[in-house]
Amino acid sequence: MKINSSNIINGYLEDKFGKYGAQFLKNTKPNRSFHLAWSDLPEGTESLALIFLDHDAVPVCGFSWIHWTVANIDPELKTLPENASVEMQLLEGVTSWNSGLLPKEHRLDKEEATGYGGCAPPDQAHRYTIYMYALNKNLHLSRGFYANELLKAMDGYILDQATLHCMYRS
Repeated sequence: MKINSSNIINGYLEDKFGKYGAQFLKNTKPNRSFHLAWSDLPEGTESLALIFLDHDAVPVCGFSWIHWTVANIDPELKTLPENASVEMQLLEGVTSWNSGLLPKEHRLDKEEATGYGGCAPPDQAHRYTIYMYALNKNLHLSRGFYANELLKAMDGYILDQATLHCMYRS
C-alpha cells in the first residue's frame, strides 16, 4: 500500500493547506485539505481510514494535535482531491480545534472542529504524519467521531497501512 500527495513539495506541505492559506473557518481553523492518492491496496479492501497528526505539537500543547480524521473512504476513488473536506461528503471526525485544553477564545464547537483543520505550528516548522489504513469493512461511525473511536472501530479490520510525512513552516 502506498500513499502520496501532489501538494507536498520538497518535503513541505504547500502553504495554502495551513495558517498561510486563504480559506479559514472563523479566522481560526484553516480548512482547505490537501490532495491525497493511494495505490497498491491489498485484496479485500472495502474502505480506507485517514488520520493526520502533528506529533511535534506535544511540547507546545501537551498532546499530538489531530488535524484530520476520515472514515469509510471509498478505495475506488483512488484520490481525495484538494479541498475534499469542504467539497465532498466525507465521514469526518473532530479535530483538536475542539480540545478542552485550548483557551475558550481559540476553541471551536464540535461541529466547527469537524473536518480538516490545517497546519498552524506556532513555534517552529513541524513534521506531520499522514496515516492511511486499508480496512476489510466499513466502520459504524457518525460524523463528528473522535480519533479514539476511529482507532477502536478499526481494531481487527486493518489489512495494511501506509504513512507519509511532511513539514509545514512556522
